Amino acid sequence: MTRIDIMMIRYIVTLLFGVAITASFAGVLQKKNMAKLAGITCMLLLLQGVFFASFGLDAVLKSYPIHTHIVLIGALVLCFQCTAMDAAICTLLAYMCCQIPAWISRWAMYSIYYSRIGEFLVYIVMVLVTFWVIEKYAATPIHELLQVSKLATIVMGIVPFTYYFFDYFTTVWTEILYTGNYLVAQFMPSVICAAYLVFAVVFSYEQKRKMEVMEERSILQNELYIVETQTDSLRELSKIARIHRHDMRHHLALILHLIEENHVQEAREYIQENIERIDEFTPRRFCEMEMLNLILSHFAGKAEKMNAKYCFKIELPDQIPISKSELCALVSNALENAFHAVENLPEEERFVDVRLCTFKGKLLFSVDNSCDDQIQITGNGPKAEKAEHGYGTRSIMAITNEHHGMAIFQPKKGKFSLMVTIPL
Repeated sequence: MTRIDIMMIRYIVTLLFGVAITASFAGVLQKKNMAKLAGITCMLLLLQGVFFASFGLDAVLKSYPIHTHIVLIGALVLCFQCTAMDAAICTLLAYMCCQIPAWISRWAMYSIYYSRIGEFLVYIVMVLVTFWVIEKYAATPIHELLQVSKLATIVMGIVPFTYYFFDYFTTVWTEILYTGNYLVAQFMPSVICAAYLVFAVVFSYEQKRKMEVMEERSILQNELYIVETQTDSLRELSKIARIHRHDMRHHLALILHLIEENHVQEAREYIQENIERIDEFTPRRFCEMEMLNLILSHFAGKAEKMNAKYCFKIELPDQIPISKSELCALVSNALENAFHAVENLPEEERFVDVRLCTFKGKLLFSVDNSCDDQIQITGNGPKAEKAEHGYGTRSIMAITNEHHGMAIFQPKKGKFSLMVTIPL
């Protein structure tokens, strides 16, 4: 195999590797797109052949950005509807990745068994290994990062963009890099350091924004849960009321008959029995806020169904520092967590105590409930049992923080306490 043959094969392998990695970063390296990608690759080879025949190999290498990279970016935009920015960054990233197998294969030069064919074979192997690693571990995360936001995309493009022009300017168009100039040699390390710092700041900002969106979503979900709870309670009350309204004529007829027959005592007992039955489905009055009453009545009924002891002490002030929906979300989330903790305990150990009042210029809300000893505190709250859980706790913390309050979660042996204070 001659030197020219090795160069031509290596040149084609590099192009195939670059196109495949670019498509992988762009998220279009799929079986259904293989025909298009093959067509793009053939078009690039044809253009390079035209340049080679017209201007020679040196001109082909120096004009690579024109006949290959710009054309590849345009093809991604036209054929796969990628944005120009995403297509450019994917192409520049792929160019940067091409240096990995090239750099590793150069180490073959320092072997006592060095040969040009040996270096070429090492290069081919490293191309395959690099492609497998990138495709398996890096391509999807990078593609997802490009979809986060325009700002994140720009920051991601800093290093490949700078490296691309630095490499061409210092090694292809000129040979400044090989002069040993300190400023030139230290340029890329400085850019990488600065880009890393910028990326860390932007990534932190994006994560914070994501958490805020999740908290807002959690609050909306819990407000929806409150509405559903109220609707269920009202639907149940309406159903029972219809039944009693239907039976009222029979009750009144029986009472009238008992009175006419002078069975006054029996009439009294019958009336008392019906009063108690009516009390069973009448919402209990824990406070003057109807919305909160329905929620507390719902959980009181839940406690009675699971034979759990409960105590609700509600003393609302005339003015509360948060909206009614936020207060209901706070209470419903805390009680949902509390009843979830007690439902798997033995009946004699189940209890939930709730207190809502004012204390020293603050709105005080506390929930004490029995629990097992598996609850762990991580950060500022209890650790969620599953990845999709924990929104209720985050909602409590979000509402509390929004109003400059404090939420304290404290597990003890067989007991869990939540205390929320919000300045009036």
